[in-house]
Amino acid sequence: MATTVTFPKEGEGFRADVKVGDDIHLVLMATHTAVGPVMGIYDARVKRWWPERQWADDIDDARAKAEAAARKWYRYVGRKEPFPAITWEPTG
Repeated sequence: MATTVTFPKEGEGFRADVKVGDDIHLVLMATHTAVGPVMGIYDARVKRWWPERQWADDIDDARAKAEAAARKWYRYVGRKEPFPAITWEPTG
């Protein structure tokens, strides 16, 4: 019997909303593209994508890279509130 391999659809992946107070709202994305998994971060407050996009080994690596980039930026801006817990929701 032949084994059927299914690949994820383009655009499938995960997203997480990170909100801190009224001035920070980031949307973390880990998605499958035609050439592989990628992570991206959308700043919903200013309505712009961050210029940094990173290719990943797999979708879990993309999620880890998105979370690491958001936490690094959060430390950089010097907010005192703790970084909120991230809940990833499936997309696509």
